[in-house]
Amino acid sequence: MMLQGALMLGLVAACTTDDEPGVAGGKKGYATGKITDTAGNPMKGVEVVIDNTMFHASYSLGVTDANGNYEIQLPSVGTFMASAQIVKEYNGRRYEQDLNPDVFEPFSIDGAVRNFQWKLTGLRPEGEGYFGATVGINKALYSAIYDDENIEFTLTPVGNLIDGSKGKVLKVKPAQGYIEDIPLGRYEMSAYYNGEAGKMPLKLRDHFSDDAYESTLVIDFEPSTIWGRNSFYISYTE
Repeated sequence: MMLQGALMLGLVAACTTDDEPGVAGGKKGYATGKITDTAGNPMKGVEVVIDNTMFHASYSLGVTDANGNYEIQLPSVGTFMASAQIVKEYNGRRYEQDLNPDVFEPFSIDGAVRNFQWKLTGLRPEGEGYFGATVGINKALYSAIYDDENIEFTLTPVGNLIDGSKGKVLKVKPAQGYIEDIPLGRYEMSAYYNGEAGKMPLKLRDHFSDDAYESTLVIDFEPSTIWGRNSFYISYTE
């Protein structure tokens, strides 16, 4: 029997509840857990992927029920990693949002509990990158300002964030040319340079456009670019 490269698809309807022991303490031979949104509410219809790390392209799938719970029977051979993702339409764009596991480590055929939550900010579990969005900062060709760490950017939410929550005004300075871990939303951006002569307003534009520089710029993060997901690049000038 050829196990290598076998595709194990186990689409299992989630049928547990918060009171069932399979969710709280685990169930032998199953991956179980609960998925919640940014406010801690259960999320229905979220697909959970159980990847068999011993075999290429071998995985099982499950979907959360109305209580946000899932239960997926595991194959009899392998070691596994669980992941979950949602796709969200926001301001006419389609964003893929990875969900945060409470435990990020492999498990055996005995089974495990893996809960997930939708997070708008924070360090990703693999230790590289953030759940939040990124703004790349670029100097205009003839700008005399090289020390962008002395630029303070203000990001004011325009409408609700991607999860429907009300955002807040952010005042941030870039680090090594980037502002990272911004809760995904639409923002109006402005900037001031704090130099020896005092506080000076800057002008901004989309780095990849030929638009005129303006005192404020509305930014919508790109869902996918060659530099990564959920990013936007601006240029500044005096």
